[in-house]
This record gives sequence, structure tokens and C-alpha cells, in this order.
Amino acid sequence: MTSSGGTGASGTGTGSGASPVGRKALSRDVARQLEGWARSRRLVAGSKLPAERELASRLGASRNVLREALRILETRGVVEVRHGVGTFLAQQTSEGRVTIPVQLQLEASQLSVDEILVARRAIECAVVEVGARNRDEFDLGEMQALLKVAAKAEANNDVGSFVQADLGFHELLGQCTHNQLLQEVQTQITRSTAAVRGIASTTHDAMGAALRFHAEIRDAFARSDGQAASAVMLLHLIDAGERALGALLDDAGVEQTKKGAFR
Repeated sequence: MTSSGGTGASGTGTGSGASPVGRKALSRDVARQLEGWARSRRLVAGSKLPAERELASRLGASRNVLREALRILETRGVVEVRHGVGTFLAQQTSEGRVTIPVQLQLEASQLSVDEILVARRAIECAVVEVGARNRDEFDLGEMQALLKVAAKAEANNDVGSFVQADLGFHELLGQCTHNQLLQEVQTQITRSTAAVRGIASTTHDAMGAALRFHAEIRDAFARSDGQAASAVMLLHLIDAGERALGALLDDAGVEQTKKGAFR
């Protein structure tokens, strides 16, 4: 797992001037980070890894540290180095690991807002606690990029673009866990509750509140503080739930007024 220092895989810089022992530790950190990307399917089995310079930049590591990390992964069979061609992510097998088939399917088409909110609190608070511990520097970079998109949408009062950025941020929280099952669960609950998120983000004030909560979650992730991330998520979901219920009640009142006018 990477450090919250934001200066590379170890939080101590790129490693170009590190001692041999320190460089080996950095290389192991980078190797674990790349393995995490593979497990979370950010890197696709059989695909070619980015060029060395680009990959080192993404990881916040020196090229020497990256080369050592790739040698470690090659000995483990995680990557395959094809000289003159590049480095590829090997086709992974389940050998040595106990696996069971898992299939998720969400059939419910009509749920009460209260059911949705309770489920989101139970699931998403747990997801961010794991995600804050397992995230890497690339995850933090993606979080920051989505926050910028959301901030621009909020400034322009663009609800549609804000909701899309909100969905992307919450899906990313699942990816940060580097756990396939949690990632899939988080993706499904995010996409299946898009309508509620849209209702909760219809005002400029609501978008600003969500943006502030997301920034606090990002900060907790940067510190690898799972408990803080979970606490902020709970407050975020309570706030979003109250806004969604308020908007629905307002709409119901308007509709009732309209019906009364035609009687």
C-alpha cells in the first residue's frame, strides 16, 4: 500500500538517491501497487504496460525503482517482458488461490428512498474504510481529476455534468479497495441509485455540499485514514438523503397543489 505523502510509492520520493536497501523497499512497494492495479482490472491481462517513462511518472517512482519492481513481478509471473517489444501483464490463473464463482444481480426495480439510503450507508461507509487503506497514488490522482470536473460543473450550475462526476467519484471509491467484489458491489449500487443522486443534486447549494464532502473523503484517503473516510461518508449520505427526501416532498406538494387547482 502506498503512503499518503503524495511523493511516490513509498512517500519518500522517487528513490533515485536511495540506498540499495531503501531502493529495494521502494521497488517492492511499486510491485505491490502494480499487482493491485492488475487485481482491480485497471490493467487488463495480456495488455502492454505503458512506456517506462510514463509508468514511472504515474507511479511517482524513479525508472530504476520501476525496473526493479518489474523484475520482481516477472519472477512471480505477473508480467512478461518481451525484449524489443515491451512489458505485458501476464494471463493470470487461480493456481494457489482458493476461488469461488460469484455472480451479482440486482432485480429490485422499485425500492423506497429509505431502503436505498440505509443500504448506501451500510455499503459505502464500509467501502471507503477499505478504500482509504488500499488506495494508491494513481487512485488519488483520479479522485483529484474528478473533483476538478465536479467543481467546474458546480461553478457553471451544470447539474447533468455534476451528477456524472458524482457517479464517477463514487464508482472510483470501489476501485480504490482493489477488491473485485467490493468494486462490483459499489459500481452496482452507484449506477442503480443514479436517480436519487440526481434528485439530491438539483440545487447549487446541494452540489457545493457534495463537493465539500468529496474533498474531505479525498483528504482522508490521502492520509490512509479509513475511519475518517467512513465518518465523512456517513455525514455525506445523511445530508444527501435529507436533500433527496426534501426535494421529493416538495415535488409531491406541488403536484398535490396542481391537482387541487383542477377540482
